[in-house]
Amino acid sequence: MNQVIKNHLEDALFLDNRGFKDEAKEQYDKVIPHLHELDAEGLTLISGFYDSLHDYDIVFNATKLAIEKMGDIRKLASRYIYAWENIGDNVSDLEWLLKQPGIDYLTIERLVMARHLFNFEKKDKAYMISLEVGEKAERAFRENPSENENYIHTVLNLVELEYTFKNFTQARFHLRKLIYLEKSKLFRIEDIVYWAALLDEIANFVVRTDWIEIESELTGDISNIGRFYYELSQGRLKKKTIDILSNNPFNDEQLEAKRHSYLRLIKRLDGQNSWYEGIKEDYLKTPDDLLTTLLYAEYLKSNDPVQLQQLWDSEFHKHADRTEAIIAYWNSAKKEKLSSDINMENCCVTFFGGGEKIGGTSILISIKGHHLLLDAGMHLHDETYHPDYSPLFDNGLSFEDIDALLITHAHMDHTGAVPYVHKQCSNIPMFATEATVGLMKILLTDTVRISKENVVGMYSEEDVQNTLLSINTIDFYEKFSIPSKDNEWKITYYPSGHILGAGAIHIEFDGISILFTGDYSIDEQKTVKGLVLPDDLKVDVLITESTYGFLPTNASIDRSRQEKLFVESIKRTMDKGGSMLIPAFALGRAQEIILILKDAFKEDKYLPFNLFIDGRVTDVCRVYQRYSEQHRYINPEYYQKENEESLFFGSGVQSAQEIYSNRRNSDFTFSDFMEDYISLGNNCIVASSGMLTENSASARYAEFLIDEERNAVSFTGYMDEESPGHHVLQMSKKGSNEKVRVNGVEKEIQARIESFRLSAHASREQILQLIAKLQPKKVFLMHGEHDKRFVPTQSIVGGEKIYPTLIELLASLKDEIEVTPAHNGEIYFLDKRG
Repeated sequence: MNQVIKNHLEDALFLDNRGFKDEAKEQYDKVIPHLHELDAEGLTLISGFYDSLHDYDIVFNATKLAIEKMGDIRKLASRYIYAWENIGDNVSDLEWLLKQPGIDYLTIERLVMARHLFNFEKKDKAYMISLEVGEKAERAFRENPSENENYIHTVLNLVELEYTFKNFTQARFHLRKLIYLEKSKLFRIEDIVYWAALLDEIANFVVRTDWIEIESELTGDISNIGRFYYELSQGRLKKKTIDILSNNPFNDEQLEAKRHSYLRLIKRLDGQNSWYEGIKEDYLKTPDDLLTTLLYAEYLKSNDPVQLQQLWDSEFHKHADRTEAIIAYWNSAKKEKLSSDINMENCCVTFFGGGEKIGGTSILISIKGHHLLLDAGMHLHDETYHPDYSPLFDNGLSFEDIDALLITHAHMDHTGAVPYVHKQCSNIPMFATEATVGLMKILLTDTVRISKENVVGMYSEEDVQNTLLSINTIDFYEKFSIPSKDNEWKITYYPSGHILGAGAIHIEFDGISILFTGDYSIDEQKTVKGLVLPDDLKVDVLITESTYGFLPTNASIDRSRQEKLFVESIKRTMDKGGSMLIPAFALGRAQEIILILKDAFKEDKYLPFNLFIDGRVTDVCRVYQRYSEQHRYINPEYYQKENEESLFFGSGVQSAQEIYSNRRNSDFTFSDFMEDYISLGNNCIVASSGMLTENSASARYAEFLIDEERNAVSFTGYMDEESPGHHVLQMSKKGSNEKVRVNGVEKEIQARIESFRLSAHASREQILQLIAKLQPKKVFLMHGEHDKRFVPTQSIVGGEKIYPTLIELLASLKDEIEVTPAHNGEIYFLDKRG
């Protein structure tokens, strides 16, 4: 800054401080042509002065330059946004601000930007920001109850976004956090009641003991709706209220559609036969409305039962968190009862592992003295790696008494103890799909190499080879028999989604039908289709995973939207010139991520960033590639879309191990690779392990990347609470400058840490739908944390009201089915209830 400009600026500041605004402006105006020569402090000063004069062109330009020159973004961001709101219609100017250092630490400013981005049809970006801001606001509110206004702003924003995206169960979850807030914390009550009406949650709102006090703050149509539901809850609907609803159309279009449903409900309650006239038309106009859907379903019950089931098949997922929908769907899917009950005496299910926690899945099916073992998984963090088989021996049995071991899929928590079982009884028949065996070879061999020195009783590579050679490979849909004394088991594998080769196992023996889902995905993935079961499959006993059945996660969000958010996050990192590390399970998740990215940028010949794969990911990709070339297991629609090119390599995807070497005296080491390639930015790295296990490929990258703000670490799946990855994620939520141990080194968290649920597991809602569709007599929930509960903030109720778990939702069917949350070491007899 030259001396003349500096003098003008000092004079302006002198005059401004003494209240001589006009004279100060004369001096400031002389500086305006030289804005680029000013430092951040001078630009901040000028932007503040012209902001007071509402001269937003100057404010906008000065704040932008100040931010570029590393001015205090906490002071400048809101000023920039306000100026943009008054002069700008170019959303790229707003997106520019999102790329600036320090912006991620601001809450309200980012919420405002999210609202603008949404209005400019940048909905995915707005959604991603809103989720991040909502999480920060909830944490701040939990720590400081006076932050209730910011909290309510952010939660209502999420409610609206989820509603717009037709993710109604998630919208209701967020809304319930507000309708059950302590009265002293309530704010924007009319807006909350509005959304409670749209999302059919108002019946839960009006039963609060302080509702009359809340209602006094309502006006207009919102007040009339509140009064209507309150009187319904009291069982005394007044004529005045009915007249108001009948004769006063609502101004809001969506509320007006609700009014028609209210009037139809009133007629039905009054016993008028005309209540159903025009119901189909109303439903077609508002197919997402729960009340209208329930009324239409009531009409179909008597008039078209076939269409009734089709209705709930398509609509249930929208309302699976509501008891009325669960009961209605169950009744619509009800099958005719057989004339005689199945004899389940001397039949039981024993959970050696995989019951109330994830890890060590192994289940014994025992039917009248015949025994079948399902999976033999590894415990990830326990002192003993294999399941505890003592209940087998305590019951007077041994591995010799087991007719076969059936393997659902290759993940270590389901197969890591298969060599152990084989060593105990080398002649036990074992079955799995061909792809599962191929993947087990990689993972089991790798597990031995990593664990043999620090795990007691670990099997050897020779044990692994002997085990793999003993497994019989089977195909999906082909029923086969397993001899058992004077009888035989009938077994059929069905594709369960999840990962390559994964199968749900249907078991038939002595008139009893059992389905073990293993891990399954309902949603179609890039690599594999979702769970495929026959429409007429009869199931008496269902054993189903419940991984995401207990805590709210974005696993409930539509799969395609999760993928869009994930891609948007990567773009955001690249915009900052950074690198994104994606710690991923080598089997399944990593391949999905590669295909998601290739599909997102399919219009480009090469990816607009470097995509490196590392760790065991590369070997697993080669197995997936082999099966894609054979047109087996891989999702055929996606494969055809790739025009038979390499699915997992090429087009910018590179194996990092082919560039660097960890060998002693190597000419190009991992450190060289990080310096010459990764430090330049514009990289995406997909590396195992998914939980940042120490000394893994992903942990080594995290050690280098986590202390730079331009970088990001994006987790994409389940993380054990004892894992380093979970610790990093939790520490990042506490705010900036937190230190964490990564790969054995203390590092300061500066990078953005994110968590997406690109899940290969069924959501809470999908598990419910599967149970209602199959209608088994007994359900065992396993592979989940049954005691986990959502803990609300400043609420008048517990988490079971705000986010009911899978067990709590299934309680509405207690007269229809028996639901058992399985626990390890327990034996459950099938002829006993409770």
